Amino acid sequence: MKSFALPHIQFMTAYAPPLENRSVYQGLRLDFNERTIAPPRAVREALKSFALELYPEYADLSDRIAVYTGVKADQVMVTNGSDQGMDLIFRTFTQPDDVVIIPSPSFAMYEQCAQICGNRIIQPLYVGENLDFPFEEVMQNLTSNVRLVVLCNPNNPTGTPIPLEQIELILRKALETRAVVYVDEAYAEFSGETSVLLLSQYPNLVLTRTFSKAFGIPSLRVGYVVASSELIGDLLKVRGPYDVNMAGACAARAALFAVDEIQAYAKEVMEQAKPMVEQFFREAGVWFCPSRANFLLFRPTEPSREVFKQLEANGILIRPRKGPNIDNTIRLSIGTVAQMEEFIFTYKRLFL
Repeated sequence: MKSFALPHIQFMTAYAPPLENRSVYQGLRLDFNERTIAPPRAVREALKSFALELYPEYADLSDRIAVYTGVKADQVMVTNGSDQGMDLIFRTFTQPDDVVIIPSPSFAMYEQCAQICGNRIIQPLYVGENLDFPFEEVMQNLTSNVRLVVLCNPNNPTGTPIPLEQIELILRKALETRAVVYVDEAYAEFSGETSVLLLSQYPNLVLTRTFSKAFGIPSLRVGYVVASSELIGDLLKVRGPYDVNMAGACAARAALFAVDEIQAYAKEVMEQAKPMVEQFFREAGVWFCPSRANFLLFRPTEPSREVFKQLEANGILIRPRKGPNIDNTIRLSIGTVAQMEEFIFTYKRLFL
C-alpha cells in the first residue's frame, strides 16, 4: 500500500532503543547514562500523594525550577522529557529547507528532529585524539542562511565539553545572523557547567535540561526549557497545555527538594567512580575520550559487539557506538564506586 506520510518522512528511519526488557535485566545497566541507583526516597513518596482525577498543573514546578537554575519563572517551560523541548525548539524556530548546524557524532534525536522539519543539516565533525569540539568549522559554517545551531554540552556520546568562551562567540555571531543557538545541558548536574548566565546577554539562546539523568526519574519523562521570556512565550504556543503528566510533575517537585542527595550522587560519580575507571583504562592501555559527563566513550581492543555480548552475558549492559570517528567504541555509564568496581573486575576477567 502506498504510504500516506510526507515524502521526507518516508525516507526516515525510526529511533529504536537498542535493547528491550531492560527493566527486568538482572545486572548492572550501564548503557543509558541513567542514575544507577534509585531516586531519593522523597521522590518515591511524592508519587503516592497526587490527585489522579485532576489535569496537570505546572506553575509551582516552574517556580522551583526557576530558583534551581537562577532565572525567572517566565523563563522556564516544563516539557515531556527534554526530548519534547528539543522537538519544540526545531518546530518553533525552523521550517523546511532552513539550514541547521549539528556537530557530529552527537545525540541522534537532533538529526531526527531536523529531518522531521525538513531542514538541511551541516555536520561538522568532532576530531582529534580527544574528539574535540569543531569550533572553527562551526563558526565558518555559521552564515546568514543558518537558522539553528545545536550544541550538546557536554556532548553525548563523547563527553566532550564546549568551553563557555566558544559558546559565547557562537552566540554572538548567531545573533548577528538571527540564528537561534540551542544548548542541550542534559548532563549539567555532572559537568557543573552551564550557559544560563549568558541568557541575559543573548536573546537567541535556548537551553534544555532533564530530570532523567542525575535526578533519576527517566520513566516519568520530565524536562524543561530555559530561555528568554519571549522565546518561552513562542514555545508555549506550540506545546500542549497538559503534555507533562501529574506523576512526573510531582516527582520533579520532590526531586528539587532533594538536591543535596542528587549532588552527593553526582559527586561520587564524577570525583570517585569515574577517575577510578579512567585509571583502570590507562593501566590497561584502553583508549577513552576525556569526559565531563557521567559516562566514558572507550575503544576496546576486541570488536565492540563481542565485548557487548560477553558483558551482557556476565551481568553488565553497555552501549556499542558507531559513526564518524567513533567506530568500534563503547559508551559506558558511570555509576557508584561499588558498581564500577564490579565493572572493572568483570572486564579484567573477560578481556585482560
